[in-house]
Amino acid sequence: MARHIKTEDKRRLELLNASKRAVLIEFASDPDIVIQERMSNQEMRNIIAIEIKGGRDYSNIHNRVGEAEKSHQKAKNSKFAECWTIINIDHFDHDDLKQESPTTDRFYSLQAIASGKGAEFTDFRSRILSLTGIPARR
Repeated sequence: MARHIKTEDKRRLELLNASKRAVLIEFASDPDIVIQERMSNQEMRNIIAIEIKGGRDYSNIHNRVGEAEKSHQKAKNSKFAECWTIINIDHFDHDDLKQESPTTDRFYSLQAIASGKGAEFTDFRSRILSLTGIPARR
């Protein structure tokens, strides 16, 4: 993947995908992470908006997911194709959370993503690679 990195700094990573178009991964505030592709006409295609909810208090999960919902509504209005929420809780009921945030397409556990292994990490990685066209390391 390193050979595909065009530019990087603390808040932004720019990669070239298989079509030689720039894919921007940017750390922002609302949503927390945005992934976009620069099209040949220089317009940006909004691919993924990700909200990260880092609190560990399970009793407050519904408030945090509600905050993610507000951010995802804005992202959907900006034509993001996918909206994901990463939460810092190990075990959660996807169906319950989906009722709290119907615009969230995928929920992921921060621990699963950070582990770099397992089915949830593999799903997260595969979806990013598929949606952006970033070549995978073999």
